[in-house]
Amino acid sequence: MGKYFLQSHELPEPDAANRWFAYAESHGIDIPKAISIWEDAATESGEESRRQVNAAGITIDVS
Repeated sequence: MGKYFLQSHELPEPDAANRWFAYAESHGIDIPKAISIWEDAATESGEESRRQVNAAGITIDVS
């Protein structure tokens, strides 16, 4: 399980997810795609998805 950060402050996964989905919606990313990106970002191989989530100000540490 990863750790989620907003501007270097750790926050619970549900709070990070809410921020991501609000960002995705306001940037025209449909919900199924946003879910897919979010789930992939939490995996070790999800580097590209983490970059997308980072655009919302969220950093995911999967180590």
